[in-house]
Amino acid sequence: MNSSIITTAQAAKILGVSARTAQLWIESGVIPSWKTPGGHRRMYESDVLATLAQGGDVKAPDWEVLVLAPERHHANWYGAFTSLGAERISCLDNPVAAAVMLGATVPDMLVVQVETADDLLPDFLAALQDVPLLNRLRLVIATGLPPARIDAMLGPDLRYTLIPLHARPEGLTEELAKHSPLKPGIPVPLPPALLDAPFPVGANEAARLAAVHRSGLLYSAREATMDNIAELAALSLAMPVALISIISEDKQWFKARVGLELRETPRDWAFCNHTLLQSGVQEICELDTDPRFADNPAVAGAPHFRYYAGAPIMDDRGFALGSLCVIDTKPRKLGAEGTQILGRLARQASFEVSRAIRSAAGRK
Repeated sequence: MNSSIITTAQAAKILGVSARTAQLWIESGVIPSWKTPGGHRRMYESDVLATLAQGGDVKAPDWEVLVLAPERHHANWYGAFTSLGAERISCLDNPVAAAVMLGATVPDMLVVQVETADDLLPDFLAALQDVPLLNRLRLVIATGLPPARIDAMLGPDLRYTLIPLHARPEGLTEELAKHSPLKPGIPVPLPPALLDAPFPVGANEAARLAAVHRSGLLYSAREATMDNIAELAALSLAMPVALISIISEDKQWFKARVGLELRETPRDWAFCNHTLLQSGVQEICELDTDPRFADNPAVAGAPHFRYYAGAPIMDDRGFALGSLCVIDTKPRKLGAEGTQILGRLARQASFEVSRAIRSAAGRK
């Protein structure tokens, strides 16, 4: 059957996505294409329509990925691999913990982020190739260092793929798509209510919402472990309010709460909308002077909140389901120790959430 030949811009219009997103799908092979002598991509309209018909059913291989990188970059790696359809993603910042996980789970891919020569661990990486169980492991080095320097340090016998280190998930996604079987899928559209939301929404929001509902946490029974984490946050940081929130399409529901009678609020009241997009602690020392929050009903009116600090609560797949936050009615600042405490408690809450999800899945 004959089919019209179209450009990337025309494909983007058919798919209802940006030209950049269409280009990513085309370059990574989701949509078959070829290059003209002038270097421009062309494709058959029928192939684009076939991709559109697949909708959200374009799936990546069921790969398990382990990333060894500084914690401040974990959110970027989760975002990059999530965009490629990977669901089993673990990010660690400790080589010993990574070695333990390699032996326990035998992932398909190990990504090592190298910012300085000290991060490279050539002996550790070389030893991986001597373990028969890890023969299928694909090693990826993500770095901004010169390739010649990496090659010289690792030697000629180590098999690995080198990709440039990008500061944003989009750049990482493009590089990973070039060098692995993981390819970007067709994103699930946002719920209509979020298309013009008055708060920031992440690029993976539809997948994040699916993770929230999959977790079974929304409107679940109270749990002592989560109550204890919220209470510990309030006590250790001397805060009148501490909350563990789960963020759905239109609600902020509190899994645990200290110092607040409300069980839920509309989502557009949630300071945590901004925290969902962070990898660490977000602190707003004076809510009433911040243009993002000054008109918030809980700031402009009772209870007249003035301070907020929160950190995301993540599931095993890297989705931020909600946050652990502390709130006060007066301006203040956590300081380095307080920030560390809140971050650690959020990680503990993430661990408890992930354990509960795995336990529930095991009972099905």
